[in-house]
Amino acid sequence: MNENPNLWHRRLGHMSEKGMRIMHSNGKLPSLRSIEFDMCEDCILRKQKRVSFQRSGRIPKKERLELVHSDVWGPIIVSSIGGKRYFVTFIDDHSRKLRTYFLKNKSEVFEAFKIWKVIVENETGLKIKKLRSNNGGEYEDTIFNTFCYEHGIKMERTVPGTPQHNGVAKR
Repeated sequence: MNENPNLWHRRLGHMSEKGMRIMHSNGKLPSLRSIEFDMCEDCILRKQKRVSFQRSGRIPKKERLELVHSDVWGPIIVSSIGGKRYFVTFIDDHSRKLRTYFLKNKSEVFEAFKIWKVIVENETGLKIKKLRSNNGGEYEDTIFNTFCYEHGIKMERTVPGTPQHNGVAKR
């Protein structure tokens, strides 16, 4: 039998030193003289956790439409009577006014945005300055990007895998 505690640590599914001591004292690992083993890189990596995001004491923008948050949800398992399985939200950072559009496909996000843009800009007399979204493909369409560029709307995308950066739209 092998007397290497590092090998037994791995064979036992990266068992803790304490667990191996208990097994040894119960006679389950008789070939081992010592239970102490080296630091296991796999154990260190497995126990790593993502650093939590601090809740920022963020201050809402001073003017309506200065920043708009958007996100797409779906597909929803049961579609609506009209066959809609997705929805997109647009949230003004200043007023927190929310508008939701129901969609059959994610590809309809751009059309929903154009409709919402006309309505909200007519209501306020203001122009949308910045649109914050995740890195979803529905926002990376060339036509969508060109439209925003031509209308002076800055596209701001969050870092992939960090929904916290688009927290207003995720709530």
